[in-house]
Amino acid sequence: MSERAVAVVDTNVLLNLATPVVDGRPKAPSGGDPLKTLLTAYDIHIPASVLGEVTDATGDDDLLSAAADLVLQAAHHVTTHDVDDRADEPLDYGLDQGEAEGVWLANELEADLFITDEFNTTNYLFTNLALDDRNTLFTTPHILCTLATHEILPVEYVDAALSYYVETKGWDTQYVAQLRQHHFE
Repeated sequence: MSERAVAVVDTNVLLNLATPVVDGRPKAPSGGDPLKTLLTAYDIHIPASVLGEVTDATGDDDLLSAAADLVLQAAHHVTTHDVDDRADEPLDYGLDQGEAEGVWLANELEADLFITDEFNTTNYLFTNLALDDRNTLFTTPHILCTLATHEILPVEYVDAALSYYVETKGWDTQYVAQLRQHHFE
C-alpha cells in the first residue's frame, strides 16, 4: 500500500473507528487507533453532508459525541466535497443523504474504495447496486481486516476491535467470523 488509494467513507465508518479511541471502558481495545490509521493509509474523501452528520452527533456527554469530536479534530485529514448541486439525481434506494452522496462521490472520483457500515441492512445491497464498480464496496470490519493483513494495524488489535464492535455495536457475528477466517487464518 505504498500509494494511497482513494476511499470515500460514510458517517458511521468515521464514528465507529473513533469510538474505541475515546472509549475509556476496560472492554475497549487498546494498542491501535483505527481512525488515525484509516486517515493516514488512504486518501479519504467525504461529501459535506457526512461532516454535517458528524457535527450533529456532537454536544452531548456520551460516547457518540466524544467520537464525533475526535472525527472533527481530524477533519483536516479528509477532503470534503460539496456535492449537493452536482449530483445528477438523488439515489432513491432508501439511503440517507450521506450514504447516497457518498456513493455518488465514489462513482464520480472512481474511488478505489467506498467504505460503509450498512452491512447489517438491505442498504448494503442497494449501495452495491448503485456503485459503478462493485469491487469498491468495503465495510468497516473488512477495512480493519485489510489494515491488519497489510500490517498497518496489529492483528491482535483488530481481532480485539472486532470483538468490541460485535459486543457494543451489534455487528453480525457470522460476518465478522467469516472475515476473521478469510484474513487471519
